[in-house]
Amino acid sequence: MSEERFARMETMLAFQEDTIQKLNDVIYKQQVQIEKLEEKVASLIEFLKNPAKSVPDIPDEPEPPHY
Repeated sequence: MSEERFARMETMLAFQEDTIQKLNDVIYKQQVQIEKLEEKVASLIEFLKNPAKSVPDIPDEPEPPHY
């Protein structure tokens, strides 16, 4: 194998390794984002199933003095 061909193969391999690493980074970020979105969807589903439980209790305000 010629030295030039070997150098080209090493260069191609380096670019491929870099591309694979970048793709892995993107996939990781997407997975984190998906997990956050799943949590939000689960919270929304729970809220829609039981809206009264999700709203904090608001104490009854006394009637104004003119009543």
